[in-house]
Amino acid sequence: MKRAAVRSAGAILATGLALAGCGGGTTTQQGGSGTTDGSAILKWAVPGMPTSFDPRKAAPLDPVFLDVVYESLVGRSADGQIKPGLATEWKLSDENKVITFKLREGVKFHNGEAFNADAVKASLEAYKKSGALVTTLSSLEKVEAVSPTEVKLTFSEAAGYMINVLAGEPGIVVAPGALSDPDLGTKPVGTGPFQLTNFAQDKVTFKKFDGYWNAAQTSIGGLEMAVYSDEATRLRAVKSGQADGTSITPGQIKESEAAGMTVIQTPNTTFNGILLNTTAAELSKPKVRQALLYAIDRESISKNLYAGACAPAVQPFQTGFWANAPELNDVKPYYDPEKAKQLLAEAGLPNGMDLQVEVGPNTSYQTLAQALQAQLQKVGIRVKIKVLEFQQMITARRTGNFSATVALVQAGRPDPSQFVKDFYTKGGSYNPGNFTLPGISDLLAKARASDVVEERSEPMREIITKVVEAGPPVIPVCGVTYVAAFRKGVTGMAPPVMGDYDFASIKIST
Repeated sequence: MKRAAVRSAGAILATGLALAGCGGGTTTQQGGSGTTDGSAILKWAVPGMPTSFDPRKAAPLDPVFLDVVYESLVGRSADGQIKPGLATEWKLSDENKVITFKLREGVKFHNGEAFNADAVKASLEAYKKSGALVTTLSSLEKVEAVSPTEVKLTFSEAAGYMINVLAGEPGIVVAPGALSDPDLGTKPVGTGPFQLTNFAQDKVTFKKFDGYWNAAQTSIGGLEMAVYSDEATRLRAVKSGQADGTSITPGQIKESEAAGMTVIQTPNTTFNGILLNTTAAELSKPKVRQALLYAIDRESISKNLYAGACAPAVQPFQTGFWANAPELNDVKPYYDPEKAKQLLAEAGLPNGMDLQVEVGPNTSYQTLAQALQAQLQKVGIRVKIKVLEFQQMITARRTGNFSATVALVQAGRPDPSQFVKDFYTKGGSYNPGNFTLPGISDLLAKARASDVVEERSEPMREIITKVVEAGPPVIPVCGVTYVAAFRKGVTGMAPPVMGDYDFASIKIST
């Protein structure tokens, strides 16, 4: 049995995306002084609590929590490289409709249950029944436990893309005894390097799992993730010693470095943008969506809000990523306020329109919403901003109970074709208006058939180009650069290109 020759996002991101963000790729962390303390607790500041530790109910930005306690069938490093996970090898057969996994031996769940093929089968079958992963796994027809160490997945269509998908939440394996526990959302039971010890109102804590199959590689004794309301508060927590590290905005890099902190950064597969609900009368019109596309001065926003480290974009994938459409990388032609006004008039709105935009509690997204409000006002789109609490925002996006939202969108995880499925096809998880275009489904099938990116890129690029031309239901503003800051003596974390977090590798010096 051979390991599948999947080309990871990271292999290409490492060159192309490094050029897209100001400051380029990864800033190397400096080594700490003193002796590494293997019992130290990492204090990591976060913007909000996890939606749920149940993979069926988790939100797109929950991996920062999930990766602490769980592992997936396929592994993926912080730089996006596919690698062995709970499965050590895999092969595709029957025209890529079958994937057979050889499972890692000697693995235990936090509750002492043994990891095996039956556990994999139980998790995947549970995910197919209900929750956020039903759509993602809709093509999975059958799961067979061939032996305790071998599991066979059969799909209704060619599914080479599923190697990437199973490196994310759909590939997480939960202890079978915990799958039916109604408290799984706050009491996760996985195979990961840490296990949860306390779930409070604004803080979750974890301790090192001594029974972890690779426990010797875990460099700290546990984690404490505490909620701080916004970016400025989180950075102050690190400066004051209340926290050891946190994600920051590009605009906070200079302040962090001046305070003696280590900063890591890399362009990734998320973007800031506006998600539109095309059930709204005006937003159902292609010309209105096109007007929104042409009304935004992305280069100004990138320069003034993100110090140039959020690459101006009209498509979801950044320069250098295999799904990126190169002909759309020049955003200059897409800023044309006069054309935006003309498109509104052609849509029957010569006097403009009103638009309510929901935004979460984070200061940076409120600032982005205000900048967009000012720009859209110039073409006659009168924006009213409504601020929602963290969980309200997640619920609104998931249920479609919104007109438009300004938020961070994950386009690359677990696989870029899933972004297309969720946002551009009927029934998509984040497509309340059932936006789609003729030919999208056929192109998506082509983009998902193989596990080789050279074969997948052309249909993906054609999809993105078609959607932009038709007026997208998601209006990208800029491709995000992930940035984090750590106090002196905290080292070892690599910036996550696709939202995969490895806290076990962090070292804390005394």
